[in-house]
Amino acid sequence: MNKLVLSLMFLFFSFTLEAAENRMVVNLNDNTSESFSIDEIDKMLIVKSIITVQSVSIDTDQLELNVDDTQQLKYSIVPDNASNQNVIWESSNENVATVDNEGLITAISSGETTITIETADGGYQDELNVVVSQITSVEISSNDIKIYPNPIQNKLFIDIDDSRRFEAIICDISGNVLYSQFDEKEIDLHNFPAGNYFLTLIASNKYYNFKLIKN
Repeated sequence: MNKLVLSLMFLFFSFTLEAAENRMVVNLNDNTSESFSIDEIDKMLIVKSIITVQSVSIDTDQLELNVDDTQQLKYSIVPDNASNQNVIWESSNENVATVDNEGLITAISSGETTITIETADGGYQDELNVVVSQITSVEISSNDIKIYPNPIQNKLFIDIDDSRRFEAIICDISGNVLYSQFDEKEIDLHNFPAGNYFLTLIASNKYYNFKLIKN
């Protein structure tokens, strides 16, 4: 008589041996059980329980970096004891920022890109927006030129010596000129979308660069 090959594909189970009757009882996770004769079983394959991924999330959805900055991203997989913890990282614009297999971002040039994480199990995704800025600060005396407020709600004010002529130029993060005017100390930005901008003031053949945030 050919012996029975028993394959158990249940996620959770336990079994007991009934020695007197030479039988094995398998208790399944649906509160049912099955009894098998030990003499009839030639091989028993027990498949390990697999815990599947349900979701993945990055700890932040917006990141601002300067050129050459690096940032290690943190993320969470649900459940945290999922069997397959492997993920894949991708940048939508590697000319702006790259991301390695460990989630380390490197800022390359000014602009915006989307960083995406995807789980190997189930293909669950999450993403964040990364803004990279070229100009981050200015080295001028606070008594020389002042701009305020920053972040900006509607209007930007420039405090500069009345005797000095100047040109104010506002660009977006891609370098496109959005505003250019001479000797204007009050700039109306209420029509500008929320985001990051650059202000360049040219006065006495000197260039003063500011990073602006519009709320």
